[in-house]
Amino acid sequence: MKRHLYTLAFGFVLVGMGIGSVQAQQLFRRSQFMTNAFLSNPAIAGTLPETPVTMTFRNQWTGFDGAPETMTLSGHTSLPNNLGVGAIVYSDDTGGAINRTGFEMAGSYTIDLNNYDAVSFGLSVMANQWSFDNDLDVWDVEDPALQYGLEQSLSFDAQFGMMVFGDGYSFGFAIPHLLQTSTGLQASSTVSGAENNHFRHFRFMGQYSYQVNNDFKLEPSGMVRLTERTPAQLDVYLRGWYADMAWVALGFRTNDAAIVGLGGKYGPVGLSYTYDITSTSASYFSPHSHEVTLTYFVPRSSGFTSNSMNSSRILGRNRIVK
Repeated sequence: MKRHLYTLAFGFVLVGMGIGSVQAQQLFRRSQFMTNAFLSNPAIAGTLPETPVTMTFRNQWTGFDGAPETMTLSGHTSLPNNLGVGAIVYSDDTGGAINRTGFEMAGSYTIDLNNYDAVSFGLSVMANQWSFDNDLDVWDVEDPALQYGLEQSLSFDAQFGMMVFGDGYSFGFAIPHLLQTSTGLQASSTVSGAENNHFRHFRFMGQYSYQVNNDFKLEPSGMVRLTERTPAQLDVYLRGWYADMAWVALGFRTNDAAIVGLGGKYGPVGLSYTYDITSTSASYFSPHSHEVTLTYFVPRSSGFTSNSMNSSRILGRNRIVK
């Protein structure tokens, strides 16, 4: 009985976040942005020395019935003339009545600044299939926000990004939901024409690579996320690499969780895992989250390459090379 009460209470928290303002759940949460920065910025497309094909699964607040789950499949590669291209497919179950599946197609163009620096610009088109099912046990069955039954809609938007790559560092920004189009989900049955819109987000990210000696390397990285209506949230990580084969990491996300992780690369295969220790009141329902990423790196010999946010290789004495 107590477990059912927890489930019901948790469901109301998520529905309240979703119905009143869908933008709270418009972008799925990740702890491993440093292992696949392409999911956060289209300007990354085609800038790595390989062609990575990556699958990620995240279980938020593990062990709780109806907890959010996110799955992504992505890949990107370079084309001639400093062009890059990539794609992302994702399924995001927010854990309440709202589900989203989507597809994103990205392209990038890189400009060489000198032997050490380059800047990449990226643009992507996003298509989302939103589903809202209010088949829930509720206290107020007359609530006008819960009278639509199963509701589905298809929406489109865009994302712009920029990254600067240099001698052991990279930084940049991305603006998802650039056009702020409508999700197509009705916001309220009491207000004619009321809709939930995509809300413009802002991401600022950066990483620095410090070679301690021939075997050890430290990589501090960070990301700031915010919208025009929500406060900034900061992710900070420190990864320690050994022989460009294995790494361990510590990090935290403000007002959310502490994070530990480990991973490695063996030949063309990369595997990583992070464990989130919830530091907010959500720990009452579940104290932890899990995220697993599997990557296959397809070798290539042409196009722009960089020592960017998620590359564990150092090219040409840590220089950007052709």
